[in-house]
Amino acid sequence: MMTDVVLELPVQPNEDHLFGAYVSRFMENRSTDIERYAACSDAPYLMIRSDPAVGDEVRILIFQERSAAHAFSSGWAKARAQRQAI
Repeated sequence: MMTDVVLELPVQPNEDHLFGAYVSRFMENRSTDIERYAACSDAPYLMIRSDPAVGDEVRILIFQERSAAHAFSSGWAKARAQRQAI
């Protein structure tokens, strides 16, 4: 049985484009893992949603693999920090 790994990540309104680009790169870089995962699972590799209760500045991501969730969270923190340093 797989367990949902839920991340609530900050995304400021001026970071929407950065977030979309980061999601695209992340998924492209993991395409082999995603294909392998799809062959043995009936759940999506990644689901992204928003929740009005937590506000528009938070994205909720749901992974089935803890390592993928950790990699995404770490990478997003670095992408935000690099952008803020500019």
